[in-house]
Amino acid sequence: MGVFSQAMQWYPYVVHPITVLGVGILVLIRYEWGRQAVDSSAFWHRIGGFLVAGAFALLPTVVYFLTRDVSVVAATKGNAWEVDALVAGGVFLAAVVNWVLWRHYRWGRLVPDAMQALAAVTVPYALLSPFWNVSGHVTIALMPTLYLTLLDRRFWPTLLLPVVMVPNRVFLNAHTWAQSVGAFVVTAAVVVGVHRLQTGEEHA
Repeated sequence: MGVFSQAMQWYPYVVHPITVLGVGILVLIRYEWGRQAVDSSAFWHRIGGFLVAGAFALLPTVVYFLTRDVSVVAATKGNAWEVDALVAGGVFLAAVVNWVLWRHYRWGRLVPDAMQALAAVTVPYALLSPFWNVSGHVTIALMPTLYLTLLDRRFWPTLLLPVVMVPNRVFLNAHTWAQSVGAFVVTAAVVVGVHRLQTGEEHA
């Protein structure tokens, strides 16, 4: 196996979409905090809130396996739409909890706006999965990187992560070109659409 093939084999593990999502939101939290006149304790309170909210992402999966007579290995083998639905449901729930926390404590608008976009992309992902196996890796990796870039163009290099993920999924025979590119296009349309609605509200 060549260096390129090995790199492509390891890529979805080293650059796991959930890691990209988590780090992307952490960068956003730091970016928003840095623009506010608040002390460092406020930053760590937000990190703690984010971690608590992130734990809620596991809830749908935990409930599923506690109430079903199925092993984790069997359920996660292949590209089952049920797993996609669990991931989408967990991400949606974490986005809602984050949105509530930020709004309740008035920590700023950028993070809750991003959570709206995150929740929005889980909807087509979950709805399409039973009929069309769109790539969750591409969807989840693109959402935070694109949102950061829309907020500040200096973040554009992060877009390389989901861009590489598109051919990676095809190379690994996990998805077709239509499924990978389709996930990129649908997610980009949703994120850009939500962001435009948000910026339109700010200027209204």
